Amino acid sequence: MDVKIKDILEKFRVMKSLRNKLKLLDKLTVQGKISGEENHVWLVSSSDFNSDVCKYEHRLDEFLREAELRSPYVDGVRLGYVGVPPIITDLYEFVRTRGAEIRFNEVQRQFSIPSESEDFYEAYLEYTYPYDIFGRIEDIRREIVNRRLDGIIHYVQSFCHRQVQDILLKKHLGLPVLTIEADTPGNLDERGKIRIESFIEMLAERKLATK
Repeated sequence: MDVKIKDILEKFRVMKSLRNKLKLLDKLTVQGKISGEENHVWLVSSSDFNSDVCKYEHRLDEFLREAELRSPYVDGVRLGYVGVPPIITDLYEFVRTRGAEIRFNEVQRQFSIPSESEDFYEAYLEYTYPYDIFGRIEDIRREIVNRRLDGIIHYVQSFCHRQVQDILLKKHLGLPVLTIEADTPGNLDERGKIRIESFIEMLAERKLATK
């Protein structure tokens, strides 16, 4: 296929409107009108727009109209999720049942190319996922402040080389970090549930103590 750079730049310009809608989706997540799980589904799909950009955008428009009319969900603990998208199918639901909400999905958000730059090259250079851990840490630290997060869940695939990054995240993020891992798709096991529940309880007590 003969694709010229001018065609790529034009497509990037046209797609800016759709990417701005995804920024609105993320903003509504911070406000509590969109759940962490809904945010995850929409943003992880923005890697390829479910192979149909027009259909994706139409469904997104409908979803945003409905979401903007919702009353905000009031949570006790605001969490960030960092690492690759999870294969644990009930993670978001379980977190919510324990009085917390995931307000930030790191890699999923990066899939949407959230850069404010109008320059194609700069926007993709700001895409943190393929690069070193320190670019990711800078992005996560910024969003911790913007979203007033209380703690971080760091998800890694079992036996994945990215596990070594866990040490650096815990050292540099400045918030409590809970690391969870899985090797096959499925629900949280009992150990995982206990660890997440204890983490949320600790954060709630910590938050209460600082008021």
